[in-house]
Amino acid sequence: MVEVRTYEGDAQDASAFVNRVWGEYYAAQGPLTEFQPRLLDWVLFGNPLATPEYRLGAYKGGKLAGVLFTEPIRLRLGDQDVDGTYGSWFSVDPAFRGEGVGQKLAQEMSERQRERGSALVLACLADGSAGERFWKKMGGTRTFDSLGLWLHVFDMGAVARWATSAPQRALFSLASRWPRRPPVDVDTQGIRPYHPSDLPACMGLVDRSMESVSLGYGYTTERLAHQLQYRDVPRTLVLERHGSVRGLVNYYLLPMNARGALTIALVDLMAFHESVPRAERKRLLRVAMRDMVAKGAQCSAMLRSPCVSAGLMLGSGWVPWSGGMRVACLLPSPDVLWPTSPRVFTHLR
Repeated sequence: MVEVRTYEGDAQDASAFVNRVWGEYYAAQGPLTEFQPRLLDWVLFGNPLATPEYRLGAYKGGKLAGVLFTEPIRLRLGDQDVDGTYGSWFSVDPAFRGEGVGQKLAQEMSERQRERGSALVLACLADGSAGERFWKKMGGTRTFDSLGLWLHVFDMGAVARWATSAPQRALFSLASRWPRRPPVDVDTQGIRPYHPSDLPACMGLVDRSMESVSLGYGYTTERLAHQLQYRDVPRTLVLERHGSVRGLVNYYLLPMNARGALTIALVDLMAFHESVPRAERKRLLRVAMRDMVAKGAQCSAMLRSPCVSAGLMLGSGWVPWSGGMRVACLLPSPDVLWPTSPRVFTHLR
């Protein structure tokens, strides 16, 4: 009999299990995220706000059959901030397929959320994936429009070798032969790594950037502190003007596997004070991009959202790209009031 209880492993164990299961399900369908232990430690196991009660394991005969991990978050829902969770890493070992493992994990998560007053699980689902098919069968699941990306490629040749589809390989191979202007030496004056004393100013910037969001991942001061600095995982640069922090870019490196490995710099947060002119915003972003390359990134990506202007991204050499993902609300409580025409902000995990 399958028993669902609080997950008993650590970040290393979770990484090995999730990567193996996702590889068996999705390796033939396209690029795969490599969920390294350091990433899971940052988001879940080393996150003081991510309590173990929201990390579930399904066990049978002493063996791990499946996991469902969520992180408690401040959830923006309409014009209110409510308790919710962000979920990913849902994995069921194919050896236990047909034994109701996924349903039991979802049922237990739903019960734990109800006991703790959580409104729903916010998630990103890959279009056409086994995960999307599973959750669409569950009562109350709501999915919304596809999430597009902003993309900037630093190494066209590496992306061409990595891409899974022939059209993408042809596109990036051709682009790699185009003459490229030599990199411009960007002025770094006033731009520096984040320091914990910057937190109040950064919280204000993030809050203002999300004023138009009606569905998505929200931040408390404590969660933002963990997002901006934790060991060597996230990297945050700030723009200081007249002695005050007026802009920030926060990213981390994410390995992706397809026809080889590719290191992506995934931008989670970008925010500016309204007084910062366009030229200064571009300068901070360009300094951050140079930092990404120095850290080993071959391309960078960011989910499109109402928090960042298209003009800034296009003017800095980023292009819109199909993400192949959509935001989903899972296991909602019965009293959820859904926003009309939601303006979404979330992260891609």
